[in-house]
Amino acid sequence: MPSTTTPASRRLTGTARRAAILEHATALALSDGLAALTLRAVGQRAGVASGLVAHYVDGMDALVAEVFSGISAGERAEVAGVGGIAPLVRTLTDGTREAVTLVWVQAWAAAPGNPVLAAAVRAEMDAWQTMLEARLREAGASDPAPVARALLGMIDGVNAHSLAGWQDRADHAALLLRALEAMLGWAPGTLT
Repeated sequence: MPSTTTPASRRLTGTARRAAILEHATALALSDGLAALTLRAVGQRAGVASGLVAHYVDGMDALVAEVFSGISAGERAEVAGVGGIAPLVRTLTDGTREAVTLVWVQAWAAAPGNPVLAAAVRAEMDAWQTMLEARLREAGASDPAPVARALLGMIDGVNAHSLAGWQDRADHAALLLRALEAMLGWAPGTLT
């Protein structure tokens, strides 16, 4: 009679199993949004029982927060190499990050009922704020903090609006760059 157990050499270590579950949960969030993350859905995506998922995570609130943080940090790392504030704004509003935008929108909506996620959202917003402040400082802004905060809100807003197909995405970067020039007191066309 054949054995129904997996040989020890083929079993994942606890660390590797947890990493695999997180990887599958991240892929699920990027394809279907944070709202799709359930023990059952993550287990199905990972090819394991939902009980095994529950064993390797500290609850769904923590898993959702960890997946969100990883997605946001990954996007930030991806755009870190984009030089200049204008190219960065264009990159962040070009329509190629709708999956990440959906994750953000769902994270903001779920945060009031998930304190772990709310803390992760605040930490990621702070990290994005810091990055935008640095870029604005490099561009010559004398007081980048309030401008970075407004710019972050504008980027998030136009991207969230695009999920519903509101307005032509092609105009977003130009609109934001004109607003940024006005906030900085720079002549129109400085950033375009």
